[in-house]
Amino acid sequence: MVIRPSPLRFTGRSSILSMGQQVLKVLAVWVLAAGAAGANTWDEEQFARLASGDDEDIQQAVTALAVRYDQAHYALMRGLFSGEVYRWSEREVQRGLVLIGDEEMDEYGDSIVPLFTAYPERVPILGEDGEQVKVSLYDIEEVETNRKIRALIQPYLLQMELFHSDADKRRIAAENIGNKGSAAAIPALRRSIEVEKDGSILRLKRVSLAKLQLADAGAAVRLQAVAALEELRSPLAIPVLERLLSTDESGSFAEPDAQVRERAAAALTSLRRFSSSMQAVQTIFIGLSLGSILVLMSLGLAIIYGQMGVINMAHGEFMMIGAYTTFVVQNLCLGVLPPEYGDLFFAISFPLAFLVAGGVGFLLEASIICRLYSRPLESLLATWGISLVLIQAARSIFGDLTAVKLPQLLSGGWEMAPQVVLPYNRMFIMALAAAIVGMLLALFFRTRFGLKLRATTQNRAMSACVGVPVRRIDSMAFALGTGIAGVAGWAMTLVGNVVPNMGQTYIVDSFLVVVTGGVGKLLGTISAGLGIGIFNKMLEPLFEAVYGKVILLGLIIVFLQSRPTGLFPAKGRSEEL
Repeated sequence: MVIRPSPLRFTGRSSILSMGQQVLKVLAVWVLAAGAAGANTWDEEQFARLASGDDEDIQQAVTALAVRYDQAHYALMRGLFSGEVYRWSEREVQRGLVLIGDEEMDEYGDSIVPLFTAYPERVPILGEDGEQVKVSLYDIEEVETNRKIRALIQPYLLQMELFHSDADKRRIAAENIGNKGSAAAIPALRRSIEVEKDGSILRLKRVSLAKLQLADAGAAVRLQAVAALEELRSPLAIPVLERLLSTDESGSFAEPDAQVRERAAAALTSLRRFSSSMQAVQTIFIGLSLGSILVLMSLGLAIIYGQMGVINMAHGEFMMIGAYTTFVVQNLCLGVLPPEYGDLFFAISFPLAFLVAGGVGFLLEASIICRLYSRPLESLLATWGISLVLIQAARSIFGDLTAVKLPQLLSGGWEMAPQVVLPYNRMFIMALAAAIVGMLLALFFRTRFGLKLRATTQNRAMSACVGVPVRRIDSMAFALGTGIAGVAGWAMTLVGNVVPNMGQTYIVDSFLVVVTGGVGKLLGTISAGLGIGIFNKMLEPLFEAVYGKVILLGLIIVFLQSRPTGLFPAKGRSEEL
């Protein structure tokens, strides 16, 4: 049996509705196509103006693009602002407009630049071989922009970068739009606030919105803006409120409304008090992080000086050895580890920094230092010479300046309050110092080696009489102290560059810590290190760095006049000497 399809029939109201829907769909497609064609025509007109080379046409095109605030024009406008838009005659679309990349050298030594599309986004332009096109600057013509044109582009960029995928660009735009924007930017700023996910950037945007609202004609809006600035507790609002309460030559206030001025004065007082407290917290935190580095440096020095009475002026160079060990491990791991595991070099270099610095210290003690016991002046001069040799060796091998990449896990910081960020790398150094102190305490008071070390420090002759191998203890103590200095160098790569003389920056402060805390006393070293670090950072803002260090040195001298043996007096061989 064959089943034949029945002929089409229009039955009743449903068929009429179906026909209407089909007609509407056709009309919608036609309207969208016409709109797209119109948009393309409009864009082509602006491209033609930009490619004309006429300043007036370029200005008209930039003005038309800027007031449209279309995200598709961002790459083009950014390129115009930074002078990267050129016309390439061989490109047929978009009137030949292209963006250029960084200048390179070809195989003949001539300068060439890679080309990118300028609309609707920046993507490489590929040739027939599938490779990115690179041309000489002589083959392309720059679309020149003057200061007036760049001033027209800037408001557009500020508003578009509020929605940028890069958080750093959004953060910069959020801060700048409050300083350079106008009331016309408020709608875009409100829309960006609604979609912002990052808490710190959202706060910056809200601060900028309140700053722009302070220029509103309505007193109620300005009053609301002042209340918002006080609530957000941002230090960026302090100069804004100060300008609001300022007066001109005739004595007239910048803010005409008395109620707004009263609220602004109260908000300014509150913000200043909050900012001062946060500044104090940040200063103490930075002081603790500096103190933690001094503790790591001074622990090894305290062990060596307390155990053997040797003034080791080369102790800072063992810190340098630890830092360069980290640098070498980083370079070796770059070609071995995949990119997603690139930060593992930092964990791998931790034990190596300790072992390399400790190994060099062991060899140095066995060959030179062992001959200088009970001769403090000779040990000082000899170790100072050794430090110069190590510095010059590092400079000859590595050069004057190298750096270690900050691990991704330790980049950034915790935003404790608006504009108050506690960096993760410094928090890590503080935690590391606490861990090293805990391990040393366990080593000294929970192991046989620690018992022998403390016995040798207190009475070397008696310890030798009861069978303690004092020479072996000396070597192991020196290796331990220099190894800890190597760990300090490993940690220092998180906050600074690796340079040959980096250890000399901390050697004097380390000796001050050891002397102030009490020779050979761990608790004194910890207390003095943290205290000197905090006082140093507290004095710097008041008296500048150099004068602050001079005043700190004077305070330490006065303290040692009353307590020559430090916070915790030493008992043992160093006292007998």
